[in-house]
Amino acid sequence: MHPRFRVIQTTGLEDGIKRYRVVDLVEGGSASKYGEFKVRAEADAVCLLMNAEHPRQCGVGRTSLSI
Repeated sequence: MHPRFRVIQTTGLEDGIKRYRVVDLVEGGSASKYGEFKVRAEADAVCLLMNAEHPRQCGVGRTSLSI
């Protein structure tokens, strides 16, 4: 079973600063919904908690997403 939530890295166009966001691979939506983090470890901690609270169900999710 694959995790439902994943951390992605983004880079701001205005300032070039890297940020990390937690995305939901099942429901999609805004990548900022679960917060925007300057430190990867913070985003990973939130992602781990979200995956523990909301496990992915077999066969559910977007199939065209590749990160």
